[in-house]
Amino acid sequence: MFGFINTTLLWALAAIALPLLIHLLTRRKLRVVTVSTIAFLKRLEKEKIRRLKLRQLLLLLLRMLIVALLVLAFTRPTLRREHSALAQRAAASAVFIIDNSLSMAAASEGASLLAQARNQAQRLATLFAPGDEIFLIAAAKPARLISPSAFLMPESFGAAVAAIPQSAGETDLVGALALAREKLANSRNVNREIYVLSDGRAELPASSSSKEQANAETIHGLRGYVIRFDKTLTNNLLLQGAALSNQIFERGKTFEAVATIANNGQNDVNNRLVHLFLNGKRVAQQTIDVPAGTERRVTFRAVPDTTGFMFGRLELEDDDLMLDNTRGFVFFIPPQRRVLAVGGHPEDLTYIRLAFDPAANQTANTWHEINADNFAAERFENYDGIVLANVPRLSEAVAQRLINYLNNGGGMMIFLGSDVDLRNYNELLLARLNAGVFGASMGQLAVNGAPPAGDNFIKLGRIDFSHPVFSGIFEKSDKAPRLDSPVFRFAVQMRVESGTLPIMEFANGYPFLVERRAGTGLLLIFTSAATEQWSDFAFKGLFAPLTHRCISYMTQSRDNQRESQFVGEELVTNLRVPATAVEMELPAGDRRKVPVKIAGQNYQARYSEVEQSGQYRLWQTTSDSSSRGGKLLQTWAVNFNPTELKLPPLPDQALQTAIGGAVAFISPEVDIVEAVRQARYGSELWQYFLIAAIIAMLVEMWLSRSAQQSSTSVNKSSSQEVASVMTQ
Repeated sequence: MFGFINTTLLWALAAIALPLLIHLLTRRKLRVVTVSTIAFLKRLEKEKIRRLKLRQLLLLLLRMLIVALLVLAFTRPTLRREHSALAQRAAASAVFIIDNSLSMAAASEGASLLAQARNQAQRLATLFAPGDEIFLIAAAKPARLISPSAFLMPESFGAAVAAIPQSAGETDLVGALALAREKLANSRNVNREIYVLSDGRAELPASSSSKEQANAETIHGLRGYVIRFDKTLTNNLLLQGAALSNQIFERGKTFEAVATIANNGQNDVNNRLVHLFLNGKRVAQQTIDVPAGTERRVTFRAVPDTTGFMFGRLELEDDDLMLDNTRGFVFFIPPQRRVLAVGGHPEDLTYIRLAFDPAANQTANTWHEINADNFAAERFENYDGIVLANVPRLSEAVAQRLINYLNNGGGMMIFLGSDVDLRNYNELLLARLNAGVFGASMGQLAVNGAPPAGDNFIKLGRIDFSHPVFSGIFEKSDKAPRLDSPVFRFAVQMRVESGTLPIMEFANGYPFLVERRAGTGLLLIFTSAATEQWSDFAFKGLFAPLTHRCISYMTQSRDNQRESQFVGEELVTNLRVPATAVEMELPAGDRRKVPVKIAGQNYQARYSEVEQSGQYRLWQTTSDSSSRGGKLLQTWAVNFNPTELKLPPLPDQALQTAIGGAVAFISPEVDIVEAVRQARYGSELWQYFLIAAIIAMLVEMWLSRSAQQSSTSVNKSSSQEVASVMTQ
């Protein structure tokens, strides 16, 4: 499509008529001369006269063409394949999507890819004229508009671009394009443009591609520009995992953290240091060798010297991409394990209480024991764990409260007993937790302390000694531990669902102790009772340490969020106590107020502006001492998502489909402003028009001189003929 940038100069094409007017005004008028004879005229060279007139006509046309070519050169003609109103300088609405995700932190020639993208966006702002509007979107998850209103001045737009922070989040290209289309769909300007400045490392759901394309095509005049930035990492280790094995965390006891490190660069890396920090203090370090394209795992061991929230950080030495060299994790060591014990009869809890031994360390453990009749009146959120022993039935309300308590991080341990209504437990608790179902009973109860006649008893079979509840109970050796199996006179069969883990089994294969995760909480179930009528388990050496470890294990779940969250994900926590004013402390140390809302029976705090990786801490700001005023309420380890760094750049076709309309792909290595201008208006042809005008001038000069010589020759010939006739 042929067009003009300076269309206002097209009126000057009227100057084409000037050579014609000059020609008409300067034509010689013929005079009538009376001669005696016209014989000499016949002798004139009629062919020469005809050629002279033809040259004069060509000169006239050439002069008109020269004027036309010069005028067209100044109008800056362009040639493009499709029509765009931009060529007529109609007002435009543009949305700049700048990728500030983790992968854009890669350094190239001393500047990060994000810094290069900022610079190019500021240069492109010079293409816009008064009346145009520019919107700016940061594409790191979650994608967001920098300003709800458009930038009308290049200076203010450039300042906003320079202020876009480097994020450790992944690219939310789908969300960014949705925001861009929303702004452009509401624009009244004729031209609509989307500029994407990114390395293209993003995910586009295949199922939504066709729908997004349909939405994009409804925007009239949409045109896209993609400026790709990429950097091949030469030396880069990626700290892609920091895992805490399933363990019990205690003050003064060793814990393990496993770091997964991948070589994401082109070169092998040798003797690289990996550090482990705990609450800001370096507690361990190791060296590691990682060949290119491989990954290694490193296990660290450390001993916490305090209680409360523990923030761990694994750190690598600096390389081409520094934001992927740090990874955090969080675990919690309760300063005091608060246990609510509920029994059908006082004797149902006797041995369990002795095993937990709260009197030995009253500062670390509290034990509140009640009868089952008073269970519904208790506030479960005041305890770290709940122990049920021979509790006959659960009401509908209590069962639902227990499920909510588990989902919110509480711990619960169940011992069966003679009064337990198994059907009630199956319907109101186990079925809703997908834990399994209690079945038929096994064995025969002892009567008045006397064991049943015959060999009707059960012993333990398979035991998972690698489970954390057995850690520290047995001496370390290469062989499996030996234990004196209790004799169970009576137990209940249990069929477990998928996701319920048997820790200990009877010799007949039915489980004795199972674990079930529910939300962020933990449920442990013993399929027998801790009384002498059911077994001699309480009199074996295994009972006390196993019971104590089980209570410690299930009471730590409430505040342990060992699976860290990714940048861009919302931080949510349910508060144990009423709170009206809390603040979120960001990794940089500054704080933001967080509203507290009521969610069901809980007070809930939510924070969504998670843009950087690191430690996030929630503080209670009220002065009320009864509500942990001024104390730390929750801690999160927020990490980058390593998936983006392993993604290949999106192909051009996928980006074109996602953006919709006509899309131009531009390399940052070229003059990007000129490239966008050509993509907007087409290839400028003014140089060719100017050259054509110069050539036409040269031809005109040659023809003009030739015409003069021919005219002189004709005149001379005519004069000679006249003179000859007169002589005769």
